[in-house]
Amino acid sequence: MRRLDLPVSAERAFEARYRDRDHAFWLDSADNGRFSILGDASGPLARVARADVWAGEVRVASAAGVETISSGFFDWLERDLAFHIVDTPALPFGFTLGWVGYLGYELKAECDGDLAHRSPDPDAFLIFVDRAVVFDHDTGEVYLLALAPAAGDAATHRWLDETEARLGELVGEPPSEPAAPRTGGCDIRLRHDRDSYLKMIADCLTAIERGESYEICLTNEVTVDAALDPVAAYRYLRRISPAPFGALLRLGELSVLSTSPERFLSISAAGEVESRPIKGTRPRGATPEEDRRLRRDLAASEKDRAENLMIVDLVRNDLGSCAEVGSVEVPRIFEVETYATVHQLVSTIRARLAPGVSPVACVRAAFPGGSMTGAPKIRTMQIIDELEAGPRGVYSGAIGYFSLSGAVDLSIVIRTLVARAGSATFGVGGAIIASSDPAAEFEETAVKATPVLNLLGVAFPGRDAPTRT
Repeated sequence: MRRLDLPVSAERAFEARYRDRDHAFWLDSADNGRFSILGDASGPLARVARADVWAGEVRVASAAGVETISSGFFDWLERDLAFHIVDTPALPFGFTLGWVGYLGYELKAECDGDLAHRSPDPDAFLIFVDRAVVFDHDTGEVYLLALAPAAGDAATHRWLDETEARLGELVGEPPSEPAAPRTGGCDIRLRHDRDSYLKMIADCLTAIERGESYEICLTNEVTVDAALDPVAAYRYLRRISPAPFGALLRLGELSVLSTSPERFLSISAAGEVESRPIKGTRPRGATPEEDRRLRRDLAASEKDRAENLMIVDLVRNDLGSCAEVGSVEVPRIFEVETYATVHQLVSTIRARLAPGVSPVACVRAAFPGGSMTGAPKIRTMQIIDELEAGPRGVYSGAIGYFSLSGAVDLSIVIRTLVARAGSATFGVGGAIIASSDPAAEFEETAVKATPVLNLLGVAFPGRDAPTRT
């Protein structure tokens, strides 16, 4: 580990050092976050893992070749992290190298859910990071982290020296201003058009009326035929929609561009757990007066508070299955948080892991995040499988890291663009409860898509309902 005092932005560092790497990441605290982490799979101990939940296998590529492991993803990850325990230095952040990437929604089949739709992308895609750069936005310090194969390893020291020198060359260089990657006139389509989505909402209301669920987190998928430069697109997206859990994942031909405001789970090395589910959304107002009115409306909304409370209870139950008895608490509930394009209703649940319970086991107990399923979770996921005509893939899953220290930090995959050659998709959705108004629910999906629509320069198909106020 090496700590530097260098006035270099994480954005400029990623642009200079990682933008052309096949497997690279940027965990980006662009809004109210303290630390950003950059890295790739170029180190001598780096590996790349892809999970296929349908095949029940994990493929792991390293310098030694590709190994196919017949195993569930969570079982494999548990074993791998237990095997790679190392001494880690005291740091002001939880990441001490380890696995970075995403967990896709279809991993629910390993978490009491069913196999229903097969994703075109890996069900989990992780990079084992043995070298990384961490930026402390509060102090201006930069940390270089390296996992050495042996004490005094010469190659590790060369990497530290070279990285320090290259970062030093960037001092005083601001990031270039990204241009908007407009794709106006391209083909844009919904998996479920307006009429189909309204029919799905009606089916949700029927299921709720029958007592099968209290809340169903229904989603839609938007596909745009457009070739994007993922780095340029993400840099522009973070300008117009900064978020505390932003992320850019370059994973071969697949790129994930996320501006998520929602924490799924953080787990400290000492076993302290926190989840911050979001339920309840309003657009930003055109004037300060309208903006304040929308905030007040969200804070006082019985419907949104009911949605939020149901998910709080679900998360408390998920964490209670792996927490120390009596440690689950809700220190904050129904707080309105404001972001560049929306106001959100957020609650905080905390717990302590019970003795003998691993961080991976805790993530498995809570996955997928309750704010993306509804309650009760298992039956509601079955209803979602029946209604939604395809996989959610990366969307509705989680992005972040599993550190060698035992720390974990994962966001919920919302406000996220998944880019492939020639096309991009993003998911949108909302919680359906007994008092839901179908037209307003459809409009909410359009509001949540605003940053990505602005990025692409396209309009949300079928949007003709008034903005909910």
